Amino acid sequence: MYSSNLLTSEIQQELIEFTQNLIRIKSLSGQEGEIIKFIEKKMLALGYDEVIIDSMGNLIGRIGSGEKSILFDSHVDTVEVTDKDNWDVPPLSGEIIDG
Repeated sequence: MYSSNLLTSEIQQELIEFTQNLIRIKSLSGQEGEIIKFIEKKMLALGYDEVIIDSMGNLIGRIGSGEKSILFDSHVDTVEVTDKDNWDVPPLSGEIIDG
């Protein structure tokens, strides 16, 4: 498992579990509502100053205010898995193997 002096083991575990939960949410293009709501809930729990889902279903979060901004842009949609039988581990399991 990855280790960093910047993160406590508790925060590392929380990040891993959050990422696993993201992977487990099926979010095909045009069907991202569940994952957007999941991320929105996390942003609110983390204390973001503003969390908005716009009319197109995009999630926007803001922390603080000031002259400079940092923008992080990401896609949350995934492609359909049509060959599940070819996977050693179910593709949406979020399972960790060998660390």
